[in-house]
Amino acid sequence: MSLQPHKEERFLYPVYPLICVAASAVIDSFPSLFESEYKTTVKDLAANVAKFVRPIVLSIILGVSHSRTFSLIHGYGAPIEVYKILEHHDEVGHGSVLCVGSEWHRFPSSFFVPDFVGEVRWIDDGFDGLLPMPFNSTLGGTSAAPSYFNNRNKASEEQYLHDLDACTFLVELQLSRPYPTRGNDLSKWEVIAALPYLDRELSPSFYRSFFIPHLWHEKNVFGMYKLLQRIGR
Repeated sequence: MSLQPHKEERFLYPVYPLICVAASAVIDSFPSLFESEYKTTVKDLAANVAKFVRPIVLSIILGVSHSRTFSLIHGYGAPIEVYKILEHHDEVGHGSVLCVGSEWHRFPSSFFVPDFVGEVRWIDDGFDGLLPMPFNSTLGGTSAAPSYFNNRNKASEEQYLHDLDACTFLVELQLSRPYPTRGNDLSKWEVIAALPYLDRELSPSFYRSFFIPHLWHEKNVFGMYKLLQRIGR
C-alpha cells in the first residue's frame, strides 16, 4: 500500500480499525497456535515461549508505531500549526485576504481560518488544474455547476486572485530549491510564523519515516513553512 501512487488518507482510514482488530487477534492467539501442532511436552514449551515472545513483539510494534507517529506530526504538522497562529493577528481588522499559492493542497479547511479573514484566495503558482471556489448560493447552490467548473480539470482564470496587492496574509513553503518565492521580498512581507517542514525529496526514506533520537534531525532536510503578513497592513 505504501508503494501505491496518489493514495489519499480519506480513502484509507476506514480500513485502519480492521487492521488493528486483525493485528490484536493474531497477537492474542499467539500461544494457541502451538497447541494442536505438537505433543504435550513440546506444546507446553512452545506455548510458554509464545507467551514470552508476545509482549516483546507488542513492544516492538508500539515502539515503531510511536516513532512513525512522531515523525509524521513533527515533520508534516506545520500547515495545521501555521493556521492556528493566524488567529492571534486580528489587529489587521475584518475583511482581510489570506492568499495561498502552491500550498493549496495542504490548506486544511476553512474551519481553521479565523472570522476576521474575509476570504481565502488562490494565487497562480503554475498549477493548471481546477481549484475549489468560494460557495456562491446565487449560482444555484449545490444543485448547479457554476460556469467556471469543467469536466477536464482545467484551471479557470476566475479561481485565481491576480491582484497580489490585495493579499493581507500569505502562506508559503520555502524549500532548498533554485526558484524564487514571494516571501523572500522582505520589503513587502513580514514573517510572523516560520515552522520547520520535512523535505521528503532531500531526506533519506528511512530517517524521514521513523523518528530516531538525534539522527532524525541530523539526517533529514527541512524547509520552512511560513505565514507572512504584508507590511503596512
